[in-house]
Amino acid sequence: MRINHIVVGAVVALGGVTLAACGGGSYGSSGAAQKPAVPVTITMSTAVKSGYTSLGNVLVSPSGLTMYALTTDTMTNSTCTGACAQVWPPVLVGNGWKAAPGLDRSLFSTITRSDGSRQLVAGQWPLYTFSGDTKPGDVNGEGSGGVWFAAGVNGKLVKSTPASATAAPASSGY
Repeated sequence: MRINHIVVGAVVALGGVTLAACGGGSYGSSGAAQKPAVPVTITMSTAVKSGYTSLGNVLVSPSGLTMYALTTDTMTNSTCTGACAQVWPPVLVGNGWKAAPGLDRSLFSTITRSDGSRQLVAGQWPLYTFSGDTKPGDVNGEGSGGVWFAAGVNGKLVKSTPASATAAPASSGY
């Protein structure tokens, strides 16, 4: 019994450290903790494309997951590392990456993270996905902690309340 209490206490303490590292009071808009995700380098040539969500057209990964930005980041520095990067995996790219047709390639660049990996940047924002998004069109990270926002196709942050799911056009594929 005593061992179970120690384990539960350690898990609660670790969760608090992880939460603090993510720059806000919750991982997602619902406030529910999400399982950590591992950053993955996008090795295919198309690293970013547009996708329709309840927020409108936003930047998405090749698999359709919404890309987000952290307002404490700058164009040259990602502040989400360690435990934060487990919940908000940075969008890492290899050589030869490109933006999908229809996106303005001049909006995109990369920065070198402290571990030497290259992170994709849109406008002035290093990009991330959210471990609480599980399928194309999810925007569960939008507004999290008041510092995480979806990245629009114009490289600016989307700071609006999600519309109803019925607002998606029939041809969206989601």
